[in-house]
Amino acid sequence: MTSRITLELLRKRAEHNECQISTLEEISLHQQDLCRIELLDTACRDLKILYLQNNVIPKIENVTKLRKLEYINLALNNVTKVEGLDGCESLQKVDLTVNFIADLTSVCSLSGLRDLRDLYLTGNPCADYEYYREYVVTILPQLAQLDGIAITRTERIVARQKWDEVRTSVEARSKKEVQREAARLRKKQAEQARDDAIDAKRKSGQAGFDGTWYCNTSGSPSAGKPEPKIVELDGSSSDSESDEPTQAETERYWNEEEAFTPEARVEAMARAAKERARAEEKKNPKKKKKKKRKNFFHANGRALNMNESGLGFALNGQMDNTVPLVLELSVYKYLDTSQIDLDVQPQYVRATIKDKVFQLCLPEEISPDASKAERSKITGHLVVTMPKVNQEIVPTRVQQQKQCNSGDAPDRPRGPTGRELLEVDASVKPIDVTTIVRDAAEANKHVNSRARRGLNKIAPRENDANFEDDDDVPPLM
Repeated sequence: MTSRITLELLRKRAEHNECQISTLEEISLHQQDLCRIELLDTACRDLKILYLQNNVIPKIENVTKLRKLEYINLALNNVTKVEGLDGCESLQKVDLTVNFIADLTSVCSLSGLRDLRDLYLTGNPCADYEYYREYVVTILPQLAQLDGIAITRTERIVARQKWDEVRTSVEARSKKEVQREAARLRKKQAEQARDDAIDAKRKSGQAGFDGTWYCNTSGSPSAGKPEPKIVELDGSSSDSESDEPTQAETERYWNEEEAFTPEARVEAMARAAKERARAEEKKNPKKKKKKKRKNFFHANGRALNMNESGLGFALNGQMDNTVPLVLELSVYKYLDTSQIDLDVQPQYVRATIKDKVFQLCLPEEISPDASKAERSKITGHLVVTMPKVNQEIVPTRVQQQKQCNSGDAPDRPRGPTGRELLEVDASVKPIDVTTIVRDAAEANKHVNSRARRGLNKIAPRENDANFEDDDDVPPLM
């Protein structure tokens, strides 16, 4: 039960940076049951500190683009070779404690990292080499500490003086260890293939050529023996991987001595994850809700009417055979259209809105291919137009303009250009536009003569009989 590095996991582990992963400089992904390094070189380009200890990562990969990386911790993993770090030009410290690095010559890939100062290889098979420190000190002259122990100048000089002997010994030992590991992997794969074949044969129910489970060394089927009796076992008694192991089996597994290999670590991690999941389930048991099975149709095949969300709806066009059926469903105004799943069939229409079903049996058969659905931009309602199969097709006619009176309107006169002329009432006196200015001048003369004679002045109104003139009251303007 291994995990992978995802964007969700990175955001969860980047809470100290407000869940922003693009500007993340430090992240801790230890004890996450990770089996591979991925996504970090594209999502977190600014990483400086990376913690990946206590996982089951077998290979260092997808970190070459982390130019700003200064410290990487890969302790307690399944790394078998030092590789994939040559592009981390700012790297200063590498921790590979307790891995499975048997090829000491692979540290040559770190020779191009000029800022590298600390390297930890404790707990690896290569740390047991006879000239382990001398080889690493000579290959990586920029190192200041190896496995937490400072490298002195005297140690460098001594290692350099016997470099030929050191290199020959380390290269021979590395080659031997690589061959041994390859042989172990081939043996492991052969055992796994044999076990898979036995399991497949057992599941197929064909134990042998005569149906027996024993080994017949004679090579010929046994004569005179009755055919084996096949007994059907109850499914509850069969062994299953999902069955929970007993307390004694669990203690026996953890107390049993086993070779320290990458496969053993992966198996142990998977078992530990299952045990944690069982403990968490016992601690917080969740009641499994049984989903009620929905019946969309009656026994006779007729669609049932359903409205689980209680939405309002209206079906128009039922009484008129010349118009299509129009279903207006009052869905929520701000509901995203991607949350609506519409299915139009000849006898019914079904709309699933956020796992809530609305189904309506139609009064007559419609044509699904000619139907269309749209949403109102104002109310957000879903409008489904469904043409009927037996709908009468009425030709469209150009409606005549409504007349003011009930009689036919006489033809209006037209000018020489063909334009329609306006009708003018004969009783109305025509206006002579040539005398407009002269009439205006005569009108002004008449007004001015009245003003000279004082006829346009307004006479003041006489006071009332009860009017009292008070000097303290100012006059009204």
